[in-house]
Amino acid sequence: MFFTDWEGPWILTDFALELSMAVFNNERFFRNLSLYDDYLAYEVKREGYEAGYTLKLLAPFLLAAEVTDEKMRKIAELTARFVPDAKKAMMKLQKNWTPIVISTSYLQYLEETASMIGIEGHLHGTEVDFESIRLSESTKRNLLALIDEIASLRGERLYRKLDEVFAMKDVAEVLESVKAIGAGEKAEIVRAYCESRNVEFPVVVGDSISDYKMFDVARDLGGVAVAFNGNEYALKHADVAIVSSTAMSEAAVIELFLTEGDRAYSKLSNLDLPETEIYIIVDSDFKTVLEKSKRMRVKLRGLAGELG
Repeated sequence: MFFTDWEGPWILTDFALELSMAVFNNERFFRNLSLYDDYLAYEVKREGYEAGYTLKLLAPFLLAAEVTDEKMRKIAELTARFVPDAKKAMMKLQKNWTPIVISTSYLQYLEETASMIGIEGHLHGTEVDFESIRLSESTKRNLLALIDEIASLRGERLYRKLDEVFAMKDVAEVLESVKAIGAGEKAEIVRAYCESRNVEFPVVVGDSISDYKMFDVARDLGGVAVAFNGNEYALKHADVAIVSSTAMSEAAVIELFLTEGDRAYSKLSNLDLPETEIYIIVDSDFKTVLEKSKRMRVKLRGLAGELG
């Protein structure tokens, strides 16, 4: 088996962003929730809070807008954009190995989009039951009225306002009901599989802040952490960086490490892949790798590549 994030390595869409645009028509609102997520995880380091909980923060606003599971799956179907060659690459890998997909995104979205490229592995995503959780009508009105205000704020004013919003009783109860997958949960899932299945060389693929802890687990257990068009958070914790416009590159690297283990490092330069550069982080100039990775990330994903 191998372990992988979903948004970034396989699908270009940032579903939380797409949901915010489809439901609220407000890109800045979601960008500010994402900034708040980074702030809580990396600056405040709030106890019990994990990087990648943006989907948890978004849930009360979606409930206020009366989003249903059916609406979510429909938006997923309409907005899905995959990394070039994603289906071909996944089919190649699944001939011999099982993918364990671990995503911060909603499980409804993960299930819908993973089926589109024929994934037959195990799926782990943020769980929220939009059909059964309830908000009072007054809370719904208050949250919807706050969308534009939240979008307009910056810095400390933004963080203080969101602190107030998420301390509201109804809202706090919704947050408690969401079974979120963040950086810590991703790491726990990888470790649990490795221990229960006796995985001796875990291969983990990711691209952003929510992946750094599972990268650390892979390295602690003697495996490899692979960043695919990663941002700075991911690259700082990765062993190998792939800068590429095709998912066939990650399929080739994953297959090489699953087959060869540590010996794969010396064979990475033999891989002949179009529009692809592969770096061993400790042997490379970090700033150069970061700049190339960021450029490819934004080229493929646009605004979604700038987040998290």
